[in-house]
Amino acid sequence: MNTHWQELLANFAVVVLFVSAWTQACGWVENRAPGSRSIMVGLMMGAGSAVLMQIPVELTPGRIVDLRSTLIAVSGFFGGPLSGLITAVIASAARIASGGSGVWPGIVGITVTTVIGISGNRLLRGRQPRPADLILLSAATVVGALSGFFVSGSSQWKESLPEIGVQLSVMVMISTLVVSFMIHQDASRRLVTRANHTYRAIIEALPDSLNAKDREGRFLAANPATAKLMRAENASDLIGKTDFAFYPAKTADTFRADEIAVLAAGSSRIFEQEITRLDGEKVWLSTLKTPLLDESGAIVGLITHNRDVTNQKRLEVDLAETQSRLSIALTHMADALVMFDPNGRLIFSNAQYDALFSDMSEVRAPGVNVREILRASADRGEETGIPAAKIETWLETFRSGAQVDTDREIRIADGRWLHVRTRSTLDGGILAVLSDISARKVAEQALSELNARLEVLAMTDGLTGLLNRRAFDQTLRDEYARCQRNDEPLSLLMIDVDMFKAFNDSYGHPAGDRCLRSISECLVKTLKRAVDKSARYGGEELAVILPATSFEGAWHVAETLRLAVHALAIPHSHSKSKIVTISIGVSSVKPATEQIGVQELVGRADEALYDAKAAGRDCVRRWRPTSGRDAAREVARVSDRRHAG
Repeated sequence: MNTHWQELLANFAVVVLFVSAWTQACGWVENRAPGSRSIMVGLMMGAGSAVLMQIPVELTPGRIVDLRSTLIAVSGFFGGPLSGLITAVIASAARIASGGSGVWPGIVGITVTTVIGISGNRLLRGRQPRPADLILLSAATVVGALSGFFVSGSSQWKESLPEIGVQLSVMVMISTLVVSFMIHQDASRRLVTRANHTYRAIIEALPDSLNAKDREGRFLAANPATAKLMRAENASDLIGKTDFAFYPAKTADTFRADEIAVLAAGSSRIFEQEITRLDGEKVWLSTLKTPLLDESGAIVGLITHNRDVTNQKRLEVDLAETQSRLSIALTHMADALVMFDPNGRLIFSNAQYDALFSDMSEVRAPGVNVREILRASADRGEETGIPAAKIETWLETFRSGAQVDTDREIRIADGRWLHVRTRSTLDGGILAVLSDISARKVAEQALSELNARLEVLAMTDGLTGLLNRRAFDQTLRDEYARCQRNDEPLSLLMIDVDMFKAFNDSYGHPAGDRCLRSISECLVKTLKRAVDKSARYGGEELAVILPATSFEGAWHVAETLRLAVHALAIPHSHSKSKIVTISIGVSSVKPATEQIGVQELVGRADEALYDAKAAGRDCVRRWRPTSGRDAAREVARVSDRRHAG
């Protein structure tokens, strides 16, 4: 054999040696230090690469190569990025330490091969590699091994590439392919071993009996639960024995007859039977027996799964007794109860249900479908509040199951109120409990009316009948939020009765109260929309909230209110007009676009009211922003309108 090939084979032997050491060490490392596997692989493959550099092959004079690319590629491919980088660092350090003119091409080859291995690992996305993946890796590794030749500055290296490239490529391809399959097979073997260990652990941990027998009924394998069921010391005591060693002959004969029937039929069967132990104890078993097949498909025995259902059987007896007692309780319960099967047929109703609908007892008979009952109820107007035109829609909600699992209150045509609780049963049927709540509804109605009156009192000013201050604050916040959502303007009027203290001093407080009531009634009559709200803000100061109203609209309302108060012609000797007048401040905002809050809106209206008073009262003023240190007011866009009234 050519000496070069012999030296390359020696290189290959070193590669196989280090890969074999890797596969042997992997199991030990994974069991003791799971997180260090990549580090171990990187160090081992790096050491192998360094060793290969010490026994290079001189293919032509001055042209030295080795199989380090194989170890670098498989390190990154099977060990992951960390492993590949560790191997590359060690290999690069060893190549630099070796020196020579090929250092730079060697570093390039190491780098390219590392990238190839790590890229292959990432492309797998965690799955196990297939043979095609290993072949592709081997071919790519050849590219990495030859890459150094293409960056070499020496023309002699490039000229010798056709001569030495074939030998190197073949050996790199073969060595990478062989060790890749070695690593792959070892990984597959360890996966199978781990899976077998897992399956065995699962079988051992099963709470139910699981065992295998040959065709003669002798135990081949059994889990601990089988030994416990058969009162044996451990599972190994069962091997080679039959049921006759653990059960009375009659019970064992029954088991054997069942086994023979399954073997003859060649298909699985489930048995549920009461058996007797050797000590006379009786238990119930639910048993699955299924044929055990060999690789050719021939029946060689049976697999048996046993479950002790003694407690379940006792529960079934207890359940029957409980159902009997429950039936008595349902018959005599205070509420009406009715049940329908999954197909909607009435299967049970107690005496209270029959008495509740005595006028339609012939319709609510066992076997009648719930749709027929609902149709008859709708046609006869038994339940109020269902328009004749919507009866079909109402029935459809029941057909689609929309009324299952609901609580609702219905009013019967005779005036009674019923609370209906509808629930779905486990088998898909319907259970309904109906309670007569007529007395409760009467009490609730009375309480609701009382609460409504109390709420009105709590929100109303006692003197004027307008909203009080607390109600005003809440209403303004609510309208601000609504206008913000709807991108609408919001306006506020702050109103003050001019010279009201002088009015009280001259005419007395009772007259002052009558004056405030008259003005409040005037406000309510003047406001045209239900959404416009008037309130007593405090003392003689009133306020009007105008949702969805711009400044121009608010100004119009303010002027209308001012003139309406004029029209009352309430005498006031201290007023310039000799009648009671009001001053109004107007502020407007568009909450969706203007960054001011409720308090600032109130403050602006109050400032405008102050301006109206300062201007001589009996007028309307809008809020205007200040400018500069002298706080001069900007010119209003809308002219003030004053009327003598």
